[in-house]
Amino acid sequence: MATLELYSKGESVWIPDPGAVWVSAQLLQDYSPGEKHLLLQLPNGEVHYPVGSPSDLPPLGNPDILEGENDLTALSFLHEPAVLHNLRVRFLDYSSIYTYCGIVLVAINPYDQLPIYGEEVIDAYSGQDMADMEPHIFSVAEEAYRTMTREEKNQSIIISGESGSGKTVSAKFTMRYFAVVGGAAQQTSVEERVLASNPIMESIGNAKTTRNDNSSRFGKYIEIGFGRKGDIIGANMRTYLLEKSRVVFQASAERNYHIFYQLCASRELPEMRSLKLDAPEILSAVLHLGNVNIQASGRSSDWSYIDADDRSLAVFSKLLGVEGPQMAHWLCHRRLAVGGEMLVKPMSGQQAVEARDALAKHIYGQLFTWTVQRLNSALRSQRGQTKSFIGVLDIYGFETFDRNSFEQFCINYANEKLQQQFNRHVFHLEQEEYVREELAWSRIEFSDNQQCINLIEGQLGLFDLLDEECRMPKGSDDSWVRKLYNQHLTGKPHPHFQKPRMSNSAFIILHFADTVQYECDGFLDKNRDTVFEELVNILKASQVHMCHLVAELFQQQENVSPVANGSVRSGKRATREHKLTVGFQFRQSLQMLMDTLNSTTPHYVRCIKPNDLKEPFMFDPKRTVQQLRACGVLETIRISAAGYPSRWTYEEFFSRYRVLLRGPQSQEQAQASCRWTLPQLISDPDQYCFGKTKVFFRAGQVALLERLRAERLRTAAVIIQSRVRGWLSRIRYTRILWATVTIQRYCRGALARRLALTLRYTKAALVIQKTYRMMVVRQLFLMIRQATITIQAFTRGTLARHRYRLRAAVLLQARVRGWLARRAYRRVRAAVVFMQCCVRRRAARRELLKLKTEARSVERYRELNKGMEVKLMQLQLRADQEVGEGFQREKESFCKEREDLAARFLEQEKAQEGEFLFHKSYKRVSQAVSQAAKALRTELDEERRKYQGLLREFTRLEQRYDNLREMSLLTEVHNHTKGHRRTDSTQSLSFEPLSPLSTPTPLSPQSLTPLSLSPFPSAFPSPEEVRRSAFLESQLRNQRSQWEEELEALRCQLSQAISGSSPAAHWSCQSKHQHSVTLCYVRVDSALSLPPGLPAGVIFLCVRQADCSGDQTRARSLCSAAVTAMKAALKKHSSDVDMTALWLKNACVLHDLLTQHSPKQTLESDELVPLTTDLSDLIRALSDLCIQGYQQLLSITETRLQNIIVAALLESETIPGLSGTAVKLVMSRKRAGSDPRTVASGDAPTMASVLRELGALHTALSRQDLPSTLMEQAFHQLTYLISASALNSLLLRKDMCCWSRGMQIRYNVSLLEEWLRSRGLQTGGAVATLEPLIQAVQLLQAGKKTEAEAQALVQTCTALSSQQIVKILTLYTPHSDLDERVTLNFIRTVQGLLKGRSDCQPPQLLMDVRRVFPVTFPYLPPAVLHAEQLVIPDSLKISFLRRV
Repeated sequence: MATLELYSKGESVWIPDPGAVWVSAQLLQDYSPGEKHLLLQLPNGEVHYPVGSPSDLPPLGNPDILEGENDLTALSFLHEPAVLHNLRVRFLDYSSIYTYCGIVLVAINPYDQLPIYGEEVIDAYSGQDMADMEPHIFSVAEEAYRTMTREEKNQSIIISGESGSGKTVSAKFTMRYFAVVGGAAQQTSVEERVLASNPIMESIGNAKTTRNDNSSRFGKYIEIGFGRKGDIIGANMRTYLLEKSRVVFQASAERNYHIFYQLCASRELPEMRSLKLDAPEILSAVLHLGNVNIQASGRSSDWSYIDADDRSLAVFSKLLGVEGPQMAHWLCHRRLAVGGEMLVKPMSGQQAVEARDALAKHIYGQLFTWTVQRLNSALRSQRGQTKSFIGVLDIYGFETFDRNSFEQFCINYANEKLQQQFNRHVFHLEQEEYVREELAWSRIEFSDNQQCINLIEGQLGLFDLLDEECRMPKGSDDSWVRKLYNQHLTGKPHPHFQKPRMSNSAFIILHFADTVQYECDGFLDKNRDTVFEELVNILKASQVHMCHLVAELFQQQENVSPVANGSVRSGKRATREHKLTVGFQFRQSLQMLMDTLNSTTPHYVRCIKPNDLKEPFMFDPKRTVQQLRACGVLETIRISAAGYPSRWTYEEFFSRYRVLLRGPQSQEQAQASCRWTLPQLISDPDQYCFGKTKVFFRAGQVALLERLRAERLRTAAVIIQSRVRGWLSRIRYTRILWATVTIQRYCRGALARRLALTLRYTKAALVIQKTYRMMVVRQLFLMIRQATITIQAFTRGTLARHRYRLRAAVLLQARVRGWLARRAYRRVRAAVVFMQCCVRRRAARRELLKLKTEARSVERYRELNKGMEVKLMQLQLRADQEVGEGFQREKESFCKEREDLAARFLEQEKAQEGEFLFHKSYKRVSQAVSQAAKALRTELDEERRKYQGLLREFTRLEQRYDNLREMSLLTEVHNHTKGHRRTDSTQSLSFEPLSPLSTPTPLSPQSLTPLSLSPFPSAFPSPEEVRRSAFLESQLRNQRSQWEEELEALRCQLSQAISGSSPAAHWSCQSKHQHSVTLCYVRVDSALSLPPGLPAGVIFLCVRQADCSGDQTRARSLCSAAVTAMKAALKKHSSDVDMTALWLKNACVLHDLLTQHSPKQTLESDELVPLTTDLSDLIRALSDLCIQGYQQLLSITETRLQNIIVAALLESETIPGLSGTAVKLVMSRKRAGSDPRTVASGDAPTMASVLRELGALHTALSRQDLPSTLMEQAFHQLTYLISASALNSLLLRKDMCCWSRGMQIRYNVSLLEEWLRSRGLQTGGAVATLEPLIQAVQLLQAGKKTEAEAQALVQTCTALSSQQIVKILTLYTPHSDLDERVTLNFIRTVQGLLKGRSDCQPPQLLMDVRRVFPVTFPYLPPAVLHAEQLVIPDSLKISFLRRV
């Protein structure tokens, strides 16, 4: 075998271990066929491993580069130790709880809260391919959802595992994903109801066990129905095998169902005391029934009785409204049919207790069934027929306890059926791949458990014999087990059936997962699960207010379906009673489930419980291996390993193993080269197979090819090294020879020069001595001479300074004092002149305003009475005199101020000494002020964000109201076509019609409760659809009549405006049937050609004309109608960027104009005339409308960008050939059963697509001349979305975390940065939001080996959180031999450094893509608006307006 060559020195193998199951060891010598021992190196020393034959060789270990693979089928060697080790590494070292295994998602319960289920994670997985993302429960849900919408075929998600492994939580997260993804299009309450049903089912069906605090004691299959648009329109739930015995008996350290404890804990609440709830009373009755004391009597205790004053029985009878004596009598007696006569026979104490418990279980089972039916009624589709569905199966896993009974028998039988379906599906997918590739393959043999299933459900199987024994009058558990021994042990031995050695009341079944011993005690009673008819008849006769519920609970069993729970036993035995046994019902329901699963495309989730102590991130290998064997994961690997688990496309194989191939060395001829070379590399043709597009290998062959490739590369490296070393040696010899000759030449020259220098020194010594003696004598003479001259100079200087010192001091003092006096005079004069200028300017302004006022009043009086001119001249003279007197008074005040300034100047000179302390205190005060201002700004931004969020929520609710109104209209039309017109005056929904001329009021969630949040709508006496349609019909009629009245009022106001318009107005109407609001209904082609803000200007002039004419009501009406019409225009163009930008501009302009002319605003120009009408509320409405338009503008662009961000920024190869040069060591297999959504290369989104969408938005904003600050805020929001979406996808995709892909992403981000800078948008923070993505890319490109590099990473990646940095390092995957995986030691070093830094980033792993930054609209007062300046094109069709 070729794989024997892999057992060479240095290779790792796995050997069994009693504690760790498998431990890794290293081969110390090569293995040769025929050797009886392997020399292995273990952590605790060397060991000789016995090998009897090649089949006894220990499993080989995978290369280190494959450690922590997210898909187990991508491993070179597929076996149990490799799977266990990979799961342990991912769980403990990488904190990854999800791992793929072919089509199975393995989920390990972390017993800890992980931040990987938020809405940002759902957004990251939505629309992504399963093979591209990290393993997650959302990935399986997304695959099922996309397959359903693409192939229009029903899907199923099968979640199984032991109790406490996380099945219920996984199912809840799956349904939450469907609710978010499937409920995004239509704002309805169906998805909320689906999620709201989980707590109800958990309370009545879950209980605390020794293995799980919230264990589901029933199986459920939820079918979530979807419409044609992929939105959730309904759901349905089916349950299986409720553990009713828990109602009357709980094992040690276990509890009853949660609902009992919840009711007891809330018994003091006002709601529980005041509301007469039916279901809680019935549950309370069940509790009291269990406390009924049954006493035995008689000599042999052959009859029993209940005290008449038994308090528990009295409370039970009162709660259910039954007769206490009758209930006490029939709990202790039974009716028998003997010879056609009915006899009443007393029961023993034990039989009475069993009858009491059977009644309690029956009541709870009926209440459970009733609750499921009501939930299904609430979840039923209300909006048409379900097109397809996704089923989520949350069912119990394989169970084995110290004592196993009937429940474990049924559970393990269901797991046998599910395992068989799973094996056949996996086998089918494998064979489909081979057929598609046209392989010459032989049938793969896999372990089929059909024999075990036949033992249980076949003819004369365990269920048949059990039902037969239940039909026997004196059937017992002992007689049934003897029949089992005779049939399957003595008569015809069955390979899966055994008898325990030490027991005659038990049997053993060899299941696919484990061997289980079942105790026969109680099998017949649990299978019968009967309750006496007399007790049920008493309950039917209930006389309390809730009798309709009790009757409904116990009347439904008369028409019970074959899969209902329990049966009623009367005195006369019914025919074919075996059909009502629990075993028969469970087989039928299980068969229905299997038929449903076989008709759908299944997706599998296997939940693993890592330890029994419920400790977070604690891994027990024994328990994990046991569950892996039981859940079928190892069977999947075995089936894959039996065929061809390793699959490469010819291009991938050529790129990886080009060094081994011969023949043509071009990518186009890769298939021919592979077919030519592979037979020479692998001698056994059975170890590989050629397909149409792929080459297939059996297990271990890829490792063999890797070894051959490494040897070929090593040989080539040795040859290259020898050539290079020879070349380096020759160069070194040549350099040494040249250096030796050079050194000799330099040495000889140095000796010659040294001899010449000696002779020269000898001759020069005599000259130096002579010269030296002369210099000594000369220096002595010069020194004496210099000392004499110095003494004379100092003496003469001292005399001169003494003569002129007094005269110079006097002169300097005089000059300095004069300079100081002149400087003081200039300061005082400048201050006085400045104060005079300020005062004179203020006086001149006052005079100018007074003159203007008088001038206007003079002009008006001149028009009214020309005789007032003389009086005006007198007034002018008087004003001049008063001005002169004012100037004189101001002159005197100036003199006083001058003197004060001089005094203050002197004081200021004295206070200069404390100026330093003043600056220091001022600095502290300024810092405190700046901090307070920063806090206030932050608080203001938060309040602004909350307000805008409420505004966005109001818009969403308004849209939801429109959707519901349309739905009601459709329902009304549907009712008209069927001829059913019904009304219900008792309906009291709180829908408020939205008036177009009034401020809309948001719909509160409480107002929607009767329609959208009621979990039991079918409990009302009339159908919900009829009430809804009738109510909304009346609301719409009232709304329509209100609109007609308002329209008629507007027409009357317009006719009054025509007759009574003032000549001072700028615009007036000519037609009484049209008004200026029609400006908001302009054609798109005409609107985009208008000047920015023209409609708003025309509307404002009309409003101002009405205001000047004194008609404030008409002004408010026109302005309100304009606001409503603008809102309608925004709704109409909810997907058009250009039109949305146009009406955003007009809303802003109209808001600024009304604010500028508001009576409360200070006028900045004489030409501005304030409005007399108070329009403050409409100004606020316009402000809200601006925010809505801005949000709609961003929503349009975000919707277009959402589907192309990841593909353009992460996947597009803008740098050609960069990623093609690096091929991963072992390519991951494509997801079995998953059809990746391939996109044609010409249609694949690139950065040009992203820049095109951003450019469209920038063009629309620039065309409307919107403020630059608003544009900066818009692109700040969009770049944050781009950065967050790309970074989230990068953190969840292992294939993106490599050096080459980081280079591609960095280049794509640089294109976006360049685009933003070219348009001047970098100042608004748009570029800064890209910093987390840039640092993540730098993290991929940086070195990741030494501690210094770790410190550099921590200091560089300041915009990334600690979790994000560790996640990227964990996901980093080398795509070539030149790169290496990041070691765990390096990751731990980085984690230690990250703990020491003050992390200002939020602790979550993913960024919140739904974060919204608050927008601030700058107030830019427009220029004074005149009607003469407006050029109105004829396309507006507003001929009813005229200039006046």
